[in-house]
Amino acid sequence: MEITLKRLGHPAKNLKVTEDTTVAEILSQVLSDFDVESERISFLFKGVPLSDKHRSLKDYSIKSGDKIMVAIKAPRKPHFEQVLQKYLQTDYSPAEAQAITSRFMSLLSSTLDSLSIDDINRLAGSINKS
Repeated sequence: MEITLKRLGHPAKNLKVTEDTTVAEILSQVLSDFDVESERISFLFKGVPLSDKHRSLKDYSIKSGDKIMVAIKAPRKPHFEQVLQKYLQTDYSPAEAQAITSRFMSLLSSTLDSLSIDDINRLAGSINKS
């Protein structure tokens, strides 16, 4: 049987499969086409997410000629802590960068916790002026 995969803004792709083909098998077939991590790819059939990767097309009542929509989630932005640690690793060993990052985050947290509402307002005012 043949199904169609459609991603918004991209041409449709026809795929030869069987009714016993799993969602995971479809994912592995299209990974190179989309050039993104598999965790970011979701399939939808008639508005229903195909969330169980081990279920077959038959389990989802998908038949020959049906169209499956492909959604690509935006990449997660790294947390400040991860960015800081990566930056520090240019000058420090990974263990040293981790230790410095942990200590910095601890100091930052305690400093922010000690700010009063007036301190926050002054900070916001000075940021707003620039």
